Amino acid sequence: MAAVGTWAQDLAMRTAAGRGRCAETRGSLRRRREGLPLARRRRTAEGTRRTCREGRRRYVREPCCTNGSEQAGKPAEVGGEAIEAQKASRDLVPLSEKTFITTDSRVVAIGDVHGDLQKTVAALKLAGVLSISAEGAPVWCGGDTVVVQLGDILDRGDHEIQILHLFLRLKEQAKEQGGDVFLLNGNHESLNICGDFRYVTSGGFVESARVAGLPPEMAGKFQAQLKARVALFAPGGPIARELANSYTALQINDTVFAHGGIMPHHVDYGLGRLNDEMSRWMRGEEGARSPMAAMGSPDSVLWCREYSREIWKTQVDRSRSCALLSKVLNQLSANQMVVGHTPQEMGCNCECNGRIWRIDVGMSSGVCNALAQVLEIQPPGAGGTPGQSTMRVLKMEGSYPASLSRGP
Repeated sequence: MAAVGTWAQDLAMRTAAGRGRCAETRGSLRRRREGLPLARRRRTAEGTRRTCREGRRRYVREPCCTNGSEQAGKPAEVGGEAIEAQKASRDLVPLSEKTFITTDSRVVAIGDVHGDLQKTVAALKLAGVLSISAEGAPVWCGGDTVVVQLGDILDRGDHEIQILHLFLRLKEQAKEQGGDVFLLNGNHESLNICGDFRYVTSGGFVESARVAGLPPEMAGKFQAQLKARVALFAPGGPIARELANSYTALQINDTVFAHGGIMPHHVDYGLGRLNDEMSRWMRGEEGARSPMAAMGSPDSVLWCREYSREIWKTQVDRSRSCALLSKVLNQLSANQMVVGHTPQEMGCNCECNGRIWRIDVGMSSGVCNALAQVLEIQPPGAGGTPGQSTMRVLKMEGSYPASLSRGP
């Protein structure tokens, strides 16, 4: 990320004029209002707020409507390093070619961590894949275990980028031992790529400024922090390019993984196609657009809550959801789906006769501050039902076989 600091500073200078005009408008109109009647003052004040809101929308939300090439900080104008990085990203193996994976290894799924580094470390230790060296460095100790993190690393916590780097570092170490780490994108990753920072904490903005390499005199100012975050997360930005390597949907053996859920029309659209289109959009490739099926509606892959209700309103609703789930699994020749996205008050649990597993327990201190839980999946033929993976929930205070939690 050598070019990130230059990029962020360049974006800051390019956008400072626009933000300054908003402040100047606010100040000049405040002075002009002093002698006006009360009703006139209110109308003028609302006009000022509307002007500044519109300016902020143009400044922050523009990335969601473009492929990033129109941004002030677009990589093509930053320097050779950013251009070469974009070229290299196009040479990567498309995610569609590795959307369906088979393995004889143990798989561990981890739900939403939302910027809580302490709970992320606890979940990884619970999974038996992380130890800390005497020097305090993270060390992969999971052998050939495969870890799947279901998205929503971002927002609601102060250490989002540190967590992302932790997973990427462990991925490198895991591969040396025959294991792997797969990351999925959640709705909060897509929000940040779109420039929607409503759920970013003050610590998250500070972290963005630090990662962007801003000098101390700039890093402490919110406007500079905001511009740095846009530079990092806009399509084609350094963090956006990292997230472009994460999946929208993934299948390992007979288990399907998604942040919110897979619906029948997603399968018809093509899971590999969804992965590739999201990757191209996040990388800021020319002409790329985010796929509606992935993040554009309440029943998109990243936002779906069809299978996540802990209590259905009626048995008819439950039957409908389970029928949709069965159709999807049959289309994919899978036995179960694992999702995050919706915090489960009862902890990791399953429904529809064990065919849907909901593993977002709200472990982040920015959500429910619950104890960490993860889902362990043993591959088919590893001592369970022939032809079907064996599921087990691991909890901070111990573990119990999944069969004890299977409901009707």
